[in-house]
Amino acid sequence: MNDVAPVLLWFRRDLRLADHPALAAAVAAAEERGAPLLPLFVWEPGLIAGPRSSANRTWFLRESVIRLAADLRARGSDLLELRGPATAALPELVGSIRRRHPDGAIDLFFTRDHTPYARKRDGDVTERLGSLGVRAHAKRGLVVVESDELLTGSGTPYSVYTPYFRRWLEQVQGVVALQAPRRLPPTPEPMPTHTVDREFVDTHAVPTAAVEHLPEPGEAAARRRIDAWMGSMPQYAVRRNTLADDAGTSHLSAALHVGSVSARELVARILPLPPERVGERSGIRLWISQVAWRDFYAQVLWHAPHAAKRAWRPAYDAIRWSGDAESLAAWKAGATGYPVVDAAMRQLVATGFMHNRARMIAASFLTKDLLVDWREGEAHFLRHLVDGDVSANNGGWQWCAGSGTDAQPYFRIFNPVTQASTFDADGAYVRRWVPELAALSVPAIHAPWAHAGALGAAGLQLGRDYPLPIVDHAAARQRTLHAYGVALKPDPGSR
Repeated sequence: MNDVAPVLLWFRRDLRLADHPALAAAVAAAEERGAPLLPLFVWEPGLIAGPRSSANRTWFLRESVIRLAADLRARGSDLLELRGPATAALPELVGSIRRRHPDGAIDLFFTRDHTPYARKRDGDVTERLGSLGVRAHAKRGLVVVESDELLTGSGTPYSVYTPYFRRWLEQVQGVVALQAPRRLPPTPEPMPTHTVDREFVDTHAVPTAAVEHLPEPGEAAARRRIDAWMGSMPQYAVRRNTLADDAGTSHLSAALHVGSVSARELVARILPLPPERVGERSGIRLWISQVAWRDFYAQVLWHAPHAAKRAWRPAYDAIRWSGDAESLAAWKAGATGYPVVDAAMRQLVATGFMHNRARMIAASFLTKDLLVDWREGEAHFLRHLVDGDVSANNGGWQWCAGSGTDAQPYFRIFNPVTQASTFDADGAYVRRWVPELAALSVPAIHAPWAHAGALGAAGLQLGRDYPLPIVDHAAARQRTLHAYGVALKPDPGSR
């Protein structure tokens, strides 16, 4: 095999061996040519230490890469780790291969990514390697339905989720996951030298969250989590919005983000779906719709890359946000005086995770009660979330702000007390993350400022033991309605 140039397999957000089309294609190419297989991973400095990086995600990524390398070695292969950026590291690697194998094409296989950053990177890499005789093969595997595969009848991208989901369900019927290979072609001899700066990676992989709260990395751990979730999934419809119910949601989002598990395999394991019965929403159908939401938001950024930095609905860029730095700081610190909001923000910092309902409550409070630009909240979430996915995070924040696709109307503003009473009915979530209020029972724990007697009985004083509310919800609601109304009012001169 040393007389044949290796087939390159570039791992990115697909750190697994099962249901991996790029891996399967690379193995087939290597076996057909009698060539070695060179799996590799490039550590991108911008993703590790850039302005939108997260130490929690870098820790999870590093640990997932370690486990991937072990899984590869168990199958007779290995993983080459390179220092990025890929636009420099991969041409350098190919140059060294070319010196040993000056003739013939070299094949590079990788999983197609959908974010604006990834598309530019992959385009630049493909162009630079093409001049060195490398044939690049982008395969599916990050989402279930590729972002350019599902369009409306008029050939435009979907901007409303419900019709998208109906078509998506049609597309995924009969999906079958690929099995992990038992053995892999050997790596080249000699194996190229690792160039990763491990000290650099380790320095930026010290999590801000407590490690015991972070999910277990690796494909084997993700598979155990799937097996456990399969038994709980039928109850998803009745448990998914209970903030304190740790077993009410799958906790697979971090594994999906780095690709320790394939979303396509998850769907394959659930099919065929149970019928949707009249008057009852199936937990399994509801959960698979969350997988579809992930695909939906990926295709939003694919077709509208401007939404990564600006409002998907351009008119919403005219909103005059408050720019209140003190309120933003209080929100980040979990010190707004609204217990359910503070519980959510403290959970984020302590665990690198936030319940999806809590994400909506916290995001609505920032954008609608405090009138702070959604991009501030989106960036803060990305700095802490171990599952921080650019497309899903952006889509969720724009949904709450009203500026995105299929967004809630701007005049629908969450009341944090009502939300808490509905989704934390016994106060267990607030009690866990805001322990200074643990002595209060409902309803006082959700609105302590309105229950002076309960505060007194518990020996608590607002402003000393817990913050006073930094804003009055009713007044804030009117301010937000006015600000949005002014920004979105049609220009008479445009008629």
